[in-house]
Amino acid sequence: MTNLKANILTGFIFTITAVTLSFASAAAQRVQQRTPLLIGITVEGLTDESLTLLEPQLSPGGFKRLMDNGVTLTNVKFGPGIDPTASAAMVHTGASPSVSGVPAAKIFDQEKKVTQPIFYDRKFMGNFTNENYSGKAMKVTTIADEIRIDTDGDGLVYTIASDPQTAIAIAGHTANGVYWIEDQSGNWATTTYFGEMPKAVSERNYRNSLTSRIGSIIWTPMLEMTEYPLLSKAEIGKPFKVTFQNRDDDRFRKFKATPAANTEITDVAIDLINSLRLGSDRQTDVLNISYNLAFPGATRTQIMDAYLRLDADLQRLFMAADRVAGIGNVTIMVCGLPTVGTVSPDPDKWRTPSGEFSVKKAEYLLELYLIAVHGNADWVTGYHNRQIFLNRKLITDRDLNLKDFRAEVADFMARMEGVSGVYTVDDVIASRAGEDPQATKRNTDVTTCGDVFIEVAPGWQIVDDPMVAVSDRPGAQRFSAVRIPAIIAGPGIDRKQIDQPVDVRSLAPALTSALRFRSPSGASSNELRLR
Repeated sequence: MTNLKANILTGFIFTITAVTLSFASAAAQRVQQRTPLLIGITVEGLTDESLTLLEPQLSPGGFKRLMDNGVTLTNVKFGPGIDPTASAAMVHTGASPSVSGVPAAKIFDQEKKVTQPIFYDRKFMGNFTNENYSGKAMKVTTIADEIRIDTDGDGLVYTIASDPQTAIAIAGHTANGVYWIEDQSGNWATTTYFGEMPKAVSERNYRNSLTSRIGSIIWTPMLEMTEYPLLSKAEIGKPFKVTFQNRDDDRFRKFKATPAANTEITDVAIDLINSLRLGSDRQTDVLNISYNLAFPGATRTQIMDAYLRLDADLQRLFMAADRVAGIGNVTIMVCGLPTVGTVSPDPDKWRTPSGEFSVKKAEYLLELYLIAVHGNADWVTGYHNRQIFLNRKLITDRDLNLKDFRAEVADFMARMEGVSGVYTVDDVIASRAGEDPQATKRNTDVTTCGDVFIEVAPGWQIVDDPMVAVSDRPGAQRFSAVRIPAIIAGPGIDRKQIDQPVDVRSLAPALTSALRFRSPSGASSNELRLR
């Protein structure tokens, strides 16, 4: 009897041990398992205020899916003076422009005295475009780069955007494909740096081109005008209708400034998920997408409508990802990007402070002043993105102190009407520039920036800007005092809301840590944890 009890006890212990080991093994497998598909989304112009306002009208499978199941950061901080391309690079690298080498979509070539795209590279030919781009200007790795490297190239990476600079800033160096909408032809384009186009993209250019469809695309309200919140009686009485004329040479660029472009991007993204079976194997695939909600000149109704249309597009995208990768096998990050800081000018009847700051006039007056003081010469090389570039070689050849010369120019510019602030690159390096000197320093790439930075007064319009197309109406300057959200949802990430400010540079390392990959090479912040 004693032996029987001993045998029973031994068997019971063995069974418990086996079950425990089984659970431990399953737990270990869950810990080691990686998400088969990562979808990384940036949205220029996305604000927490607008998402909160429109929450009752959001679909259950779009933004709400993420907010109900993931970590919501309501106030992501980028720092001052950067555009959407530089912001997108910060999201995906965890590095500031001073580290990543991506300060803006375009930089000024001081030798040639021309503005050129940050990723311009004449060594690589365009595919469905005459443009020449590569990712070589980026000095650090992206989230997608690290996943490609870790999986030894087995993980696939594709990036889609309407703009080439933002698309490349998100993709980095190693993507299998990077695609954008070409301004002149409306084709989906890439360059030889990123390899061949899959049929899902190239066939779209041949069989279902935007050129053949754009004349029939119409943007009208998707809801009754009374269903949009906080509209005045006048706004309710003004439904909108936006069309694109085939004879308009600028039609594709205008198309990209509407939610119709977001829908086009979503369609291509879904085609890639289905045709390439993204997320269907054990390696982590990446699909990066950049959307836009910042439309110059758009009415309040149009902006709200664009949000709701994007929400519907996201629901379609997420459903497609679930079908291929499987429910519970997709990690999604959505992060807003700050806009360039301009809005439509207020009507004259409101008598708000306004004016025009002429770039040509400012350059002319500055040149006259410098000639009067220092002699006849080409002292100013050019203007770009609120920065004045001086002829540094000439200044040193004339035995003039460059720092003193910059300070003199800054003092002259500060006295111009419409200028609210001026600082030099020396002020930036010494952390003396702007309301947040450290953030200003981080967001400035001193190898490509100008000598003197100017801030134009709120409400004023910058005119005669060589960067702005003649057909574009200049926007009024406005400081962007909005809360920019980020939402991350996926397996093992519990619902949580963080309302205190979070440095955007912490997103990339937090996401790669949650996915169990190495952080991008320029990421240094570890203040955020998702699990």
